[in-house]
Amino acid sequence: MKVWDPHFHIWDVRPNSPSGHDSAQLFAPDKDPIYTIQRYEADLSMDGFELIGGTFVEAVSVCHTKHDGPVFENACLAEAKWVTDQCSQSKLPYQIVATGPLESSEWPSLFARLQKIPNVCGIRQILNHEPSWPRNNLRGNLLDSKKWQQGFSTLAEASYSFDLQCNPHQYKQAAEIFQRNPAIPVILNHLGTPKRKDLLEGEKYWEGLQALANLEQVSIKLSMLTYPNKQWHEDSLIKETINKVIDLFGFNRCIFASNYPVEKLEGWDAQSMYREFQRLVDHRSLEEQEALFALNAMRIYRA
Repeated sequence: MKVWDPHFHIWDVRPNSPSGHDSAQLFAPDKDPIYTIQRYEADLSMDGFELIGGTFVEAVSVCHTKHDGPVFENACLAEAKWVTDQCSQSKLPYQIVATGPLESSEWPSLFARLQKIPNVCGIRQILNHEPSWPRNNLRGNLLDSKKWQQGFSTLAEASYSFDLQCNPHQYKQAAEIFQRNPAIPVILNHLGTPKRKDLLEGEKYWEGLQALANLEQVSIKLSMLTYPNKQWHEDSLIKETINKVIDLFGFNRCIFASNYPVEKLEGWDAQSMYREFQRLVDHRSLEEQEALFALNAMRIYRA
């Protein structure tokens, strides 16, 4: 099975790192602070699966939690440049999803500089609020910000996509913003970051997901399944959820992703994870499986 991995990270969390990353929020995989493209590819070397490329997704939007302005903006730019250099050392093709504070008055200038970096095809800014991911404890729900909404609308100028990470109670608000910007492809990260409680209670999760699925520009990543349950392969609720999501969005708007090296920290080697991914959909046709593991991601990220 060919794999185009649409969600992985590489980083350098040494003190004074040139990559823009922050050891206070990230970690050193296997106690080595530089997780290179070569280490990632070694981790994704699997029997029965062939890595053919992928999409790096930013990690800076959880970093430097007390900083805005030039400190944070320069970190965003540094990450994209460092990752581009890393990816140039590989024989495999990679796309890059960078980050930046869309709500900043300096966003247009940063955006112009990001557009000059090869293979940057989109932006992610983590938006989870209440429960809040690191930067949003101080910055609140950015979906409420008119400045953020304006910054988001500018992505259409460069034909950039947006990787959405937010909580289930934010889905409907996000969908309203996306509906006003139909030219911007949106990829919902990590099954929408539900906790198991969200899946059990169900109503808010599925109603919000339906609002997003109603928009043809929205796709979804089937990833970070350890968030609702670290032993997700033993949880019938997870398999039921995955297949219901595929039916809701249609198999052509769903993509499996490794979320490496984060899932490695959670105890999952890639071989075991991808075998379990395949078991989740082993009743589906080979055509659907090939789309879920590679072809959809390549189309969505314009590889």
